[in-house]
Amino acid sequence: MSKHVFCRTLTLERGEPHEGTGEISPRFLMLAWPKGKWRAPRFESVDMSPALGEAVRAAMQSELTDNMVELVEGSPGQVLPTLFGYPEGRFIAQANEAQTIALIDAWTAGEPLPGVVDDRITILCCTDAKRDACCARFGFATFKALVAAADPARFNILQCTHLGGCRFAASLIVLPQGQRYGRLAPDEVPAFLTALENSEIYLPASRGNPKLDEPAQAAELAVMRWGAARGASQASVHIDARNEIDEDHMVFSGTAGEHRVSVRVATQIFAIDGACDSIGAEPPDMEKRWLAGQVEVI
Repeated sequence: MSKHVFCRTLTLERGEPHEGTGEISPRFLMLAWPKGKWRAPRFESVDMSPALGEAVRAAMQSELTDNMVELVEGSPGQVLPTLFGYPEGRFIAQANEAQTIALIDAWTAGEPLPGVVDDRITILCCTDAKRDACCARFGFATFKALVAAADPARFNILQCTHLGGCRFAASLIVLPQGQRYGRLAPDEVPAFLTALENSEIYLPASRGNPKLDEPAQAAELAVMRWGAARGASQASVHIDARNEIDEDHMVFSGTAGEHRVSVRVATQIFAIDGACDSIGAEPPDMEKRWLAGQVEVI
């Protein structure tokens, strides 16, 4: 039997950056569901009735609101509320199926989820083995490290279904901040949690500012990392100008602390296998990605 090839491993070997892939939906709904019953697609998970599955599918595929819907489970023995909603940051502790469907339908229509406010930082970590082996192997290791290190009074740590970007496992989303992270290893967890507690971005694993497009995300992260190495705060970093040289080259300028800086970004083509199952079964996609060069003082 041939040895399994992980898409994460191939991505690292090919040098594809995770920077610039920080796009994220503005609304999140999490439905507590046992991990052993997760399936792909998630609205066809085990013991999910057709009516509940249709409510989940409609929320995921809504043309009215831009949503992400995740099935979630905590650590062993942990009892979760039925529903969590963001950006409202509220949860429904317990609801029967009819109530749950009605709440999901209303939320999909744009109404905020009612309930009790949870002011902790929620960290979603994809461990979805039904979707990709990388999330099972690398995601679950990081999830366990998060559970072991995080103060449950400050952090709500949840494992969840597919978040996108399996090749960047461990793949995580932080709420209500709306931050997307990739390739977070277990030994990085203490520094990651410290950054979040200090209301900062954990720069090594950040996939970029979701409010920006891919080239600007890459440029901003490069300037943030450059500034951090020189004692500049993240809050002092601002990208305020863009010069498009051609379709494959741009120069961004901005500030980092007391410095006025510029950074050139350019495209590069990468072979991409988006999931382990696609490796060898079909040719990899060839995609253009934006990479930042050296930051320079101007």
